[in-house]
Amino acid sequence: MADVFARTAEAALPVSRPDPATADAFEAYFGERLRDTLDLGQWREGVDLVREYARIEREIEHATAFETVQQARVRELVYPRLSFTPGAPPEAGLYDMLTTEHIAEVHRGLLFNGGVTACDGTTQAHDTLALTVHQIGVCLVSYTGNQGSWSTRLFRRDLREDKGDPVAVMNELLERRGLRAGLNQPDRRDGLSEMAQRAVMSFAEAAVLLDRTRSVWRMGHGSPAPYQLLAGAGSPDMAIESIKVLRRLIEGHRKFVFVASESGDRDYLTFGQALRPLEYVVLGALNERIEGWVKEVHFSTRPTVDNRWDGQPLSAEDWVRRFRDEVASQVLVGVYRASALAAPQVFYAHRAHFEVAAAIAIADSVLLPDRGFPMLIDLADRACRSVYGGGSLNDMIDAAYARCGVGHRFTSERTHRPH
Repeated sequence: MADVFARTAEAALPVSRPDPATADAFEAYFGERLRDTLDLGQWREGVDLVREYARIEREIEHATAFETVQQARVRELVYPRLSFTPGAPPEAGLYDMLTTEHIAEVHRGLLFNGGVTACDGTTQAHDTLALTVHQIGVCLVSYTGNQGSWSTRLFRRDLREDKGDPVAVMNELLERRGLRAGLNQPDRRDGLSEMAQRAVMSFAEAAVLLDRTRSVWRMGHGSPAPYQLLAGAGSPDMAIESIKVLRRLIEGHRKFVFVASESGDRDYLTFGQALRPLEYVVLGALNERIEGWVKEVHFSTRPTVDNRWDGQPLSAEDWVRRFRDEVASQVLVGVYRASALAAPQVFYAHRAHFEVAAAIAIADSVLLPDRGFPMLIDLADRACRSVYGGGSLNDMIDAAYARCGVGHRFTSERTHRPH
């Protein structure tokens, strides 16, 4: 068991590092040789629906039968031992006490009277050779209504007026652009785009959730300590300012629950697959989840913001590691299942209030039985996209180009939800 959790924590890296895809590994996973797959002579021309349906049904039948056996083993052998795993928090284990009466009570007492507010954000980018515009928006929503929306726009100018040597200016421009991705293509190498598209939005979500609502409970999307905030897109200022907000939310407010809609934690979701409706399992703490990549966070510049942690000056790297040790350790990580139709969901909550937090997440997810995901987060996402999505940014920029006497050139607008 200890080895399983160790591998899980190490696997939770924000950037994929694939193992070598050897021919033997390919055959072990897919049941056929790589050379046969690459031989188009063995491919079937057109679509043979009868044969394909039969094969898919056969594969699903085998996978389901195996999964059913594994679910029973997890419930019988794994769940009872969770709290005894080395390094596991004392809260680790299976919780199966929630009933429909409890869910109804949470609906009446917290969700439907506005006691829980959810926040979600979105970014849009208008990318041209002359100018890239990043629009970042966040929205707060509760079941008593929309509680507000906030946005900002960042204008990135590769072309700048310069009266210096035109050859040197052009060389600098080409070198700068050579480090960026193509038009409308995300690129993690580009720290400024990474900051605009991910870090600033995640920071705004946390800050708005903390300071712009009076609801007792706060619901967030993703992790309460995402990689883009702690790494700061390479900016020590971004990392330190983000951690200041996260400390206030986690250490100060405490009454929060975060749910990841597209969790990369297949190991955790495998544990969750054995859950029955209205059950949840606590598997570990957030500091273990981020350990694998926090130790690799480094900054090439010094911070320019106030870098004192409770009066003690610290480097940006020490801010990140102290957050891991003192703050992230207060956050429990678990998996719940809202209905028999839904997949399990990974959630995060403060250890002082995790039982109520899990009940809120499950009660809200019951409202979407096919997805088993909190409806409030869905509403916040839709509200954000209705205000800041669609063609709003594109339309404004097209109008500006028209007033300048030029057309809308070499661009398309993209909307991104980086969680």
